[in-house]
Amino acid sequence: MSYVRRVGLGVLLWALPVFGPSTALAASPCESLAKVSLPNTTITSAQTVAAGAFTPPAGGRGGQQFGDLPSFCRVQATLKPSSDSDIKMELWMPEATRWNGKLRGTGNGGLGGGATVNAGPLANGVRLGYATAGNNTGHEGDSSYAMTHPEKIKDFGYRSAHEMTVAAKTLIKAYYDKPLQYSVMAEGGGGTIAALSAAQRYPEDYDVIAITGMSSYLSRHTFGQMWVWYATHKDEASFIPQEKYPVLHEAALNACDASDSLKDGIIGNVEACKFDPVVTQCKSGDAANCLTAPQVEAARKIYAGPVNPRSKQEIYSPLYPGSELGWAQLAGGDQPLGIPVDFFKYYVFKDPNWDYKKRPLNFDSDVALAERPEVAPVNAVDPDLRKYFARGGKLLLVGGWNDASVPPKVAINYYKAVVEKIGAKTVQQSMRFFMVPGMGHGGGTTGLENFSFDALAVIESWKQTGKSPEELIVSHYKEGTEVGKRLVCQYPKVAIYKGSGNTEDPASFVCK
Repeated sequence: MSYVRRVGLGVLLWALPVFGPSTALAASPCESLAKVSLPNTTITSAQTVAAGAFTPPAGGRGGQQFGDLPSFCRVQATLKPSSDSDIKMELWMPEATRWNGKLRGTGNGGLGGGATVNAGPLANGVRLGYATAGNNTGHEGDSSYAMTHPEKIKDFGYRSAHEMTVAAKTLIKAYYDKPLQYSVMAEGGGGTIAALSAAQRYPEDYDVIAITGMSSYLSRHTFGQMWVWYATHKDEASFIPQEKYPVLHEAALNACDASDSLKDGIIGNVEACKFDPVVTQCKSGDAANCLTAPQVEAARKIYAGPVNPRSKQEIYSPLYPGSELGWAQLAGGDQPLGIPVDFFKYYVFKDPNWDYKKRPLNFDSDVALAERPEVAPVNAVDPDLRKYFARGGKLLLVGGWNDASVPPKVAINYYKAVVEKIGAKTVQQSMRFFMVPGMGHGGGTTGLENFSFDALAVIESWKQTGKSPEELIVSHYKEGTEVGKRLVCQYPKVAIYKGSGNTEDPASFVCK
């Protein structure tokens, strides 16, 4: 008996010998998957990994521990959707008795790349019972490939995740004797490029998607990152020492903390906050508890965000009051963050010797250079989600008002664009957008103040019950210890304290 199956851009053709009902390929052991034929794909390994026996490859990313992993089937493959493609992917599948019937796709942080696939996200998925797929975005090392390999730019932006997903679904069908129920993706930061590309370009790939810390407007995001560094490195006097960030932060809280009827060290109504850092300016000279005039001017630039000097149009989101304690990554170093430097070297200027000091960015003409058609695949900001929503797809979008890595307005602007394109009624049925006061770059438990929530659990509940998340409940942490939970409302509503009751109880707040 033979099968012909449409997969992605090609046709999957394989032949099976005649088996009885109980011995079909769907029940085949892990090692036999090496013989499965997939278009433009070479399966390089298919092996069962015993419980606790996984050892990450040399040079692998992260310092995760893997001794608690159950037994799983590990499939490694190379995907070549174009003649210039070289996408490394892996699929980890738990034993049938532990499989929850679902596929979880994973993305990559930063600019991706690597000789191997990041094992951490794959392990996290397997622990929860998911068949979990990952890839290296189609390149190894830095982003120098972008100067001469346009097909690899497509692989990085959207194609590697899609081809990975198509291959994973076929291998899942071959390995398990029960069908795939549905597929999920829950990504933050750099992984949101792959996740949102799926919803925008390949609506059949995933059924529910969660996005936290939307950084999928890479061509503009990098301008925002460089803007912050330039603001504090205009000259020596402009630099704001990290020990002065709390001075700005306390001043922002004094100006805006009580706007949600609760003075608790968190700005709850950020968009209503009117804060001018001039209130921190030293009366004379310089001191640890105030900012000099050049430092105040640098802070103003950061709160204003990158603007085209000619047209005065906003290029990207500013950082918002309340985020000051997280400014160090972008504003505090002797050099800018590596992501924007590599992006401008290899994608925009195609000059590995570009020097951000000798040839500073032009926030007018360089924006057009960064948005040339050949660079566009790195962005996932198309608001037309009609096909994804029409097939029943659900999208959860969450941002943190204190996020200094991926500032809030990029998600706000995207949500508004989706509403404008599709209509509020359709969006209300298929999409939820929350902005979390006090939350930085994704949920976390570290730092003086932070919040955490399980985006995967939220979208799983949405899919399984059919009930849309009307509110978001997040765990509130102080110095790594959970102190309670808070209510987060659908944007643009704000959680307002009722005036009485436990401030760490969501019931003490109302959405307005």
